[in-house]
Amino acid sequence: MKKNEKKFNNNSGLSARKIAIDILLEVIEGLAPLDDVFNKFTKHGSSFSKMQPEDRSFCRLLISSTLRNLTEIDYILNKFLKKSLNKSPSKVQMILRIGIVQIIYLQTPDHAATNTSVELGGNKWKSLINAIMRNVLRGSDKIKSYQNESPKTPTWLNKRWERDWGKNLIEIENAHRVLNPPIDLCVKKEAPIWADKLDGICLSDKTIRLNDTSLISELEGFSSGDWWVQDYSSQIPVTLLNIRKDDEVLDLCAAPGGKTAQLISLGANVTSVDGNKNRIIRLKENLTRLKFSSKIFHSDVRDFNPNQKWSKIILDAPCSSTGTLRRHPDIMHIKGESDIQSLAKLQSQLLLSTWKFLTNGGSLIYCTCSLEKEEGENQIFKFINENKDAKIDKIKPKEVTELKELITKEGLLRIFPSHLSGVGGMDGFFIARLKKVS
Repeated sequence: MKKNEKKFNNNSGLSARKIAIDILLEVIEGLAPLDDVFNKFTKHGSSFSKMQPEDRSFCRLLISSTLRNLTEIDYILNKFLKKSLNKSPSKVQMILRIGIVQIIYLQTPDHAATNTSVELGGNKWKSLINAIMRNVLRGSDKIKSYQNESPKTPTWLNKRWERDWGKNLIEIENAHRVLNPPIDLCVKKEAPIWADKLDGICLSDKTIRLNDTSLISELEGFSSGDWWVQDYSSQIPVTLLNIRKDDEVLDLCAAPGGKTAQLISLGANVTSVDGNKNRIIRLKENLTRLKFSSKIFHSDVRDFNPNQKWSKIILDAPCSSTGTLRRHPDIMHIKGESDIQSLAKLQSQLLLSTWKFLTNGGSLIYCTCSLEKEEGENQIFKFINENKDAKIDKIKPKEVTELKELITKEGLLRIFPSHLSGVGGMDGFFIARLKKVS
């Protein structure tokens, strides 16, 4: 019996497949972030909310697995089609994609994957879908070789990574294909105790990693505000500011508040600024649950006009988020080259605005969860060339013991998602520490 046969070998999962198709179409055709689309489809009273827990879980898994492997799936399908896949109607394409995902990646029984795909196609397309699915099954001996030769990411991104990270490319792509990436929590205190309570492992004295990522809000410690969800990579920037009790710190582009929470837990007095109203609401909700408070301003950084300066600032700039594909695989299908260029321009403006808020001798952490050099290394080199009072304050190996091999020759930190691959990887991240000199 194949893996998952008991769980998915029935037609009760048909509604899960229908919803998965609708969500995937809106993400890929509408270029909409998966989180936004998923929230819309899964609100209280929706068809999704009325499904059995195992079907809801299957729906989520089907969506994430399709997005994570989409480039490879399309490559394989085109090997079995007389005409290119993109010549078929969008819904038919998606039915075929989820059918292939079930067979190759989720080990759903062949007949269950085929029969549900045919039923989803309706009378008009059932013959075509049945024929293609059965062709794929008959050619199953070829699939492994097709997988080996297939590109793993969309062309626009693959070219960039080959250019910038050629020797790391395969490791990066493999890290993004982890079926169920773990979730990291930042705890206020007693990480080993919480790791034991939640059946996780300690990555640091503040970070625990969970492999069971379901129902986070129902875990012990959530409602009492003892921890918050924050990837290990995202926790590192705060540790590089050498926070002391009662330090005044400015956190820019602060929502949803992970770094603000970190800073407060270390004793800092934090001013949090974000330009997105909905994200500000989420920031306030998160801080309330954690029983933390900060001075919160709803403002674009470029329009922010404070009456003070800070000696310690974090700018977690808006970016393409291509370092987070292991958890957000939709990004590589809804963004492109033009997004990188417009974001790089925005980051330059934000850096320049932020610099005005920094005191002489002060430290600025600039970071992004992007693997693109335009949003990281190149951004910093350009800034220090154009601002003579800015210099790189090199990150030292003793500050990032577990990551010291990822420090560049210039003293920047370039984290790849393949790091810590033995325990599930981590988000790709770029971190620079700048000092203002007179």
